[in-house]
Amino acid sequence: MLFEFTNVSKNYGIHKIFRNLNFSLERATFSILTGPSGSGKTTLFRMLCGLERPSEGEIVFLGKRLTEHSAAHLKQIGLVFQNPRGLLDWTVYKNIEVPLLIDGVGEAERSKRVNHWLDVLGLRHRANSLYGELSGGEVQKAEFARAVIRKPRLILADEPTAHLDAIQSDVVLDALWELYQDGATVFISTHHPPTFDHPKIDRYHIAGQSVRTMNGQSNRNDDVLRSPYEVNHVEVSH
Repeated sequence: MLFEFTNVSKNYGIHKIFRNLNFSLERATFSILTGPSGSGKTTLFRMLCGLERPSEGEIVFLGKRLTEHSAAHLKQIGLVFQNPRGLLDWTVYKNIEVPLLIDGVGEAERSKRVNHWLDVLGLRHRANSLYGELSGGEVQKAEFARAVIRKPRLILADEPTAHLDAIQSDVVLDALWELYQDGATVFISTHHPPTFDHPKIDRYHIAGQSVRTMNGQSNRNDDVLRSPYEVNHVEVSH
């Protein structure tokens, strides 16, 4: 098991995001999480990687309580969040390269990995452009490259195609699928689920302060929904 939430609740003041959430994700899976704006998708991801702590309950990551991991565990997680974190006065190449510099990766390997992702994402012509000169879609692709450059074991992608057109969205989703086929666990959150389908894709939906599975492949959760349109009519109980 990669991670497990046990009786997790998350509150912001009197606003309850999750209540007694029990949810787990196995290694080497490809999962899509949907839910309306404000339902808690980003909060779930932030709790998973330790940027947020639950108000109650426990989160276990790779067999240990998340609070027992050192900050180094984040190197095993590729975070693709909606808000850019790049340095505006640095080039695209340098921004993507930063995680490898921090890890002390040699120059030849850094060049190989950075140029690979520049090519995959169609950013080679922007390698020497400053981050501040990029369009929203280009920034999103560069952020994606920086998130996966370390070859993380878990990739959390929060709305990874939000600012991309259909063609560029397919490029990013294809890249995520290839990373999954190479052994990574991929977890995507989105308002609009990708149109592609595959029997190995697990689909989840946030409803009523809980996470529900939307297909019959997994027995990791109690409730199996026949259709996404039934979500709002299901009474949540734990």
